[in-house]
Amino acid sequence: MQKFILLFATFFAGLGWTQALAITDVITTGPMDHIFAPGTSVYILGTFPLHAAGRDFSITVGGQTGGINVPDTTGFITAPIPINAAAGPTTLTVTWQGQTSNAFPVTILPLAPEIDGAGVLVGGSPQPNYEPYDPFQDGSSGQRITPASPASRGEPLSVSVYGLAQNTTASTSLSVTVGGVNAQIAQVNAATGRETIIFFVPNSAPLGIDPVVVTVAGAATNSVGLPVGTAPAIGAVLNGASFGSPGTVAPGEIVSVFGANFGAQDSLSAFPSTNVNGLSVSFGNTAAPIFASAAKEGQINLLVPSELATTGSVSLTVKTASGTSPAFSLNLVPAAPAAFYYGDPFVTTRHNAVAVVANTAWIAMPLSLATSLGLPSNCSALGAATVCGEPAHAGDYLQIYATGLGKATPNGDPAGTVLPTGQVAPSNGSPLYETVATPSVLIGGLPASVIFSGIAPGYAGLYQLDVQIPAGVSTGSDVPLAISVGSSATDTTTIAIQ
Repeated sequence: MQKFILLFATFFAGLGWTQALAITDVITTGPMDHIFAPGTSVYILGTFPLHAAGRDFSITVGGQTGGINVPDTTGFITAPIPINAAAGPTTLTVTWQGQTSNAFPVTILPLAPEIDGAGVLVGGSPQPNYEPYDPFQDGSSGQRITPASPASRGEPLSVSVYGLAQNTTASTSLSVTVGGVNAQIAQVNAATGRETIIFFVPNSAPLGIDPVVVTVAGAATNSVGLPVGTAPAIGAVLNGASFGSPGTVAPGEIVSVFGANFGAQDSLSAFPSTNVNGLSVSFGNTAAPIFASAAKEGQINLLVPSELATTGSVSLTVKTASGTSPAFSLNLVPAAPAAFYYGDPFVTTRHNAVAVVANTAWIAMPLSLATSLGLPSNCSALGAATVCGEPAHAGDYLQIYATGLGKATPNGDPAGTVLPTGQVAPSNGSPLYETVATPSVLIGGLPASVIFSGIAPGYAGLYQLDVQIPAGVSTGSDVPLAISVGSSATDTTTIAIQ
């Protein structure tokens, strides 16, 4: 059967705006879903006239109205929950120049504390849809603590906690732990709906990325990573496509390493180098090629060496001129599949797979998502090489781009040699590095015929799956696309089908 060639486009899209008012989600960095307290600063996602002035907006929660912060140009607005909002199930609406949005269900509690600002979550992934910042500051100078400028043991730090009751004061029972160690609190500055806490990093705090949790009157905040010390530290290792599968990697997979103290210089195009600006990463004694290093932001994208074992464990370390990180243990598996996807700025739960109609750049996505990303639709009128977005159809052949699909050898020979680490698959497809195990692909719950599965020609770590959408598949904007390899975990994204 024909094996489709790779036609893969990278693009940057701006977001448009509309006069319609519609809320699709209300989120914070806190630990509870759609549960807030008076004074909580929330992110309201949806469609809004984003170029309007902040004074033209208001929100209403349980009959209580309040103002918002200035609308953000990336697809959301922020606002504090009105401080006099009553506890219990209620709704949140946004009003602009006499227009009112849909009523979004929320629950108000007297206390729902959270540390404002996400940073890198310990054992998790960065929060979606907005740019996280580092919430900790030096208590004396006000300088922010970042992955490139970590805290020291004994240093005084300040942090703001939101989601507190209207009459919460400094006398409220309060504690701070850093890496599980109780911190001495120097000062609490109470204000309506929030407290700013100055605490000392414990002298016994672990070096690395320490989870910080604030507890107020028995209610705990979200856990936020605080970099402590000057040597590199690893906080999480996640699949580079899905930001999932923490602590598990497969040979040949693209992964993202999150942490601190990775250096002061970024390099966004480094492959196949294993040493970038004095930064190197090793799996055991094997150096890993680096795709990109956002060192100042605490992220490294790299390739898991293809020669590693597929069972057992391996220790990951990051080395810089300041030292070597503590070893981070990872489980090795034959495959850890995950499709690359597009996020939707207005539907936070949508993970639309990077799946194009064969031999085109036509992405199978809802028209609303294409509009949000600034992409044209009506693809058939634009030519095969034009990046555009519209739903696919039953019977179409798709090229899906993923990582972690496991061992790939010339023509899929089980006895063949894997693509050597640091090399790319021949761009002319001779030979094709096909996966030894054929993935299982379900679209809308129905088996899809897999025509080709292998490393995309001209790439390393990027796999290409050519499949045919089955007849009789359900239609919709979010039809599930599930990929698994043998006994691996199943990765699920979506595509649009009409």
